[in-house]
Amino acid sequence: MMFSNQSREFFVKFSENYAQIHGRIVFPITIIGILTSIVTILILNRKTFQTPTNLILQHVAFFDTVVLLSYNIYSFYFYILHDPNPFVGQPLFWIRFAIFHSNVGLTAHSIALWLTCLLAIIRYTIISKPKQVQVNSTHVTILIWIFGIIVCLLMIPNYFSWSVNLYPAHHLLPELYSSNSNETVYWVNQATGNGLEKISFGIIAICLKMSPVLILIIFSVLLILNIRHARKLRERLRHRCSSMNSSSNLKRELRTTTMLVLITLCNVFVELPQGFFLILIGIDKQFFLLYSQLGDFWDISTIISSFITFIMYCLMSQQFRMEMISLLLPEFLIEKFHLTTNRNSLSKKIKSQTSPINNPKTRNAPIDL
Repeated sequence: MMFSNQSREFFVKFSENYAQIHGRIVFPITIIGILTSIVTILILNRKTFQTPTNLILQHVAFFDTVVLLSYNIYSFYFYILHDPNPFVGQPLFWIRFAIFHSNVGLTAHSIALWLTCLLAIIRYTIISKPKQVQVNSTHVTILIWIFGIIVCLLMIPNYFSWSVNLYPAHHLLPELYSSNSNETVYWVNQATGNGLEKISFGIIAICLKMSPVLILIIFSVLLILNIRHARKLRERLRHRCSSMNSSSNLKRELRTTTMLVLITLCNVFVELPQGFFLILIGIDKQFFLLYSQLGDFWDISTIISSFITFIMYCLMSQQFRMEMISLLLPEFLIEKFHLTTNRNSLSKKIKSQTSPINNPKTRNAPIDL
């Protein structure tokens, strides 16, 4: 036996106890996450941020919003309005919604994860070969569609793996219902047998969990090495000529790379353990018990990881903070508390920089986050 009875009891108790508070924790987090994702989309859609890499981040925020919205509805109905054992006595519609939520959430989250990989690849390509490679928004849009379609195709086995069946309640929950009970229970079950389920677990583990994380790690390391090389080169050139523009560009590249590395670390902690468990489930189905008992933990870790990206944007990008203040606060509050926004910062630059050399088009050029 892979797990002792004590281990089984521990994880079952942990799951049952945590389920009592899971909905009250995750429901407000999803609301905050939805709002921050919408703010991110609105800010990145502004002219000052309309670059190919920011377009990817905008779509990542969109798919994060889909995940958070789906989980918000799911957690409110199954964990707050009803008992955390959600399938007992529930209408068929909501049981099917649970399967729909699982599929949509996993698909949207996987697309967001692969788009983050796309961002890392493009960032590395632009930094390492700036003159040879030109990436525009059209190229990025095509790649986003390709990645989204591929993820949906990979998810097809999982879409057809599960169905809803009706069982006598005392068969599945003998501790709650006597053998004379007429109560029936909707329960999610395999629709096509073990074969398709194993294929589905394998695809999710390898293609949608572990592979994107490994790609993120590889290209994050390559980006760090590239930035270090650029910094050493700048130090050598500093003795020959002074170029403030190249210095500021390098700082911006370093900031963006640092942000990408932090996002990678979050994905490593969230996705790799799930990938390992799904591979183990394909080898021995007893691991499914442990995986399912930790289901709420996987969910909240995924939700928090998508919320952390907004915090990183705010902490690491002054331009993002300025645009957020300009978007969320009315003009009189900005003036009253002497807050710096992109608008008044830009007006100061226009007043102080009247030389013909300062081209307005250059000053207002979109920048990467």
